Amino acid sequence: MDSLKRALAWAQKNERHLGAVLFVFGFITDLFTFAFLSITLVNLAFIGYLALSAICTLGSHLFASAHDHPTVWRRTLAVLFPLGAQYAIGSLLSGCLIFYTKSASVFVSWPFLLILAAVFIGNEYFRTYYKHLAFQVVLLFFAIYAYAIFAVPLVLHQLGPWMFILSTVLSLILFVAFLFLLARLRRPDFVRSLRYAAWGVTVIVVIMSASYFTGLVPPIPLTLPSAGVYHSIEHRGGDYVVTTEGKRAWWDIRTQIIHHVPGTPLYAFSSISAPFAFDTSIVHVWERYDTQKKGWVERNRIIFPITGGRDGGYRGYSEVADPEAGKWRVTIETKSHQVIGRVYFIVEAVDTAPLIQEEQK
Repeated sequence: MDSLKRALAWAQKNERHLGAVLFVFGFITDLFTFAFLSITLVNLAFIGYLALSAICTLGSHLFASAHDHPTVWRRTLAVLFPLGAQYAIGSLLSGCLIFYTKSASVFVSWPFLLILAAVFIGNEYFRTYYKHLAFQVVLLFFAIYAYAIFAVPLVLHQLGPWMFILSTVLSLILFVAFLFLLARLRRPDFVRSLRYAAWGVTVIVVIMSASYFTGLVPPIPLTLPSAGVYHSIEHRGGDYVVTTEGKRAWWDIRTQIIHHVPGTPLYAFSSISAPFAFDTSIVHVWERYDTQKKGWVERNRIIFPITGGRDGGYRGYSEVADPEAGKWRVTIETKSHQVIGRVYFIVEAVDTAPLIQEEQK
C-alpha cells in the first residue's frame, strides 16, 4: 500500500509531463493502426475515444481535489482520469490527422501539428487548475469538431459548405451539453474556467472556418490513393493502362520532369476513394506557372462525377492537348474548390519521344 501511495504521489507531481507523453503515445499508435482499418471500424474507434475523453475530463474535474483526501481509490482516479483524457484526445487527433492528410496535400496537416505543439506548451504553461481545465476542455472540443467535419458528410453522403456549417453547429451543441454537465459537478471551479474555454473555442471555430472556406481543409472523407501525369492513358478491360518514363522511388521528393514532344497531349490520372453510396463530382484543374505574372494561370478544367464504394477508388482522367514547356500543376478538387490533392511537374520540350513503360491503374 505504501508503494502505491508513493507511486500516486509521484504521478500527481508529474501529471502534466505524463499527460504529454500519453498524448503523444496515443497520437503515434493510432497513426500506425487507423490507416489499416475500414471506415466502419474507424468510426467506432472515434466514438469510443470521444466517450473516453469526455468521461475522463468529467472525472478529472470531479476528483480534482482528491489529493486532499486520504482515500486511495479517490487519489488513484484523480491521477488516472487526466491521463486517460490526454491519451484519448491524442488518439482522436491522430485518427483525424490520417484522414486530413491522406491526400497529396500534406500542407493541410498544420492544424494538428499546431495542436500537438500546443499540448506541450499548455501542459507547462497552464499550471493553475481552472486554466488547465479550460485547456483540456478546449482540446476536447477540437477533437469533437475535427471528427464532426469528417463524420457528417459521411453520414449524409454529401459535401459542401452546408455540411461544414452543420458540422460546426452540431459540435457546438454537443460541447454546450458537455459544459452543462461539467458545471453540475463543481460549479465554482467551472465558472472560473468558462471564460478561458470560451475564448479557446472561438479561436478554433474562426481558424477552422477560415481554413475551410480558403480551401486549406480537405474534403474528407474523400482521399486520393493515386494521382499522376502520364504520356498516354488507355482503358483495357477493367483497368487503365498509363505510360510513364519510369516509376519514381517513394523517397524522391523532387518535382517530376516530363519530356514532352510538342504537338502531343499529356494526361492527368486520379483515383479517388469515397465511402459507399457517396456521390459527388471531381474537378481536374490544369495550371501553368507564368513567370511574368508570377502566378499560376489556369489552362484547362475538367469536371466528372464519382461514386463511392469501389475498393480501389473511382478512377478518372483529363488531358491538355499541347502543353508548352514550364512548371505545371494539376489540382484535384471538388466543385466547391476544396483541394483533395495536387500534382506538380515540369514539362521539358524534346524532339524525340523518351523511353516509356506501361503501368496498370
